[in-house]
Order: sequence, then C-alpha cells, then structure tokens
Amino acid sequence: MAKDTTERVKKAQNKVLEHLDYILETVPASDFVEIVGRVGGDTVTYRVYDDGSVYEK
Repeated sequence: MAKDTTERVKKAQNKVLEHLDYILETVPASDFVEIVGRVGGDTVTYRVYDDGSVYEK
C-alpha cells in the first residue's frame, strides 16, 4: 500500500474502533475504506469516506 493509503486506513480504523470491539478486515477503495469488525457478538461493516463521514452497511 502507498503511504497515503496506509494513513487513510489507519485514520479510518481509529474512527470506527470507537464503535467496534475489534477489526476483522479492512478494504481500501478509491473514495472510502470499508472495515468489517465485531461488536457485542455481531459482525458489522462500516464505510469511512474521505470526507470523514461514517456509514454502517
């Protein structure tokens, strides 16, 4: 991964760790980072967009 992509992923992970117990998978895309994680026994997916918005999928 390029340095800017690595920083995008790290920022996105830090943002969603407020909601998750732990992260299972991280997938960077062109305008968002998709993060799959576990919270309270459930598996959830978040998309963190470059503008800072977070959406649960």
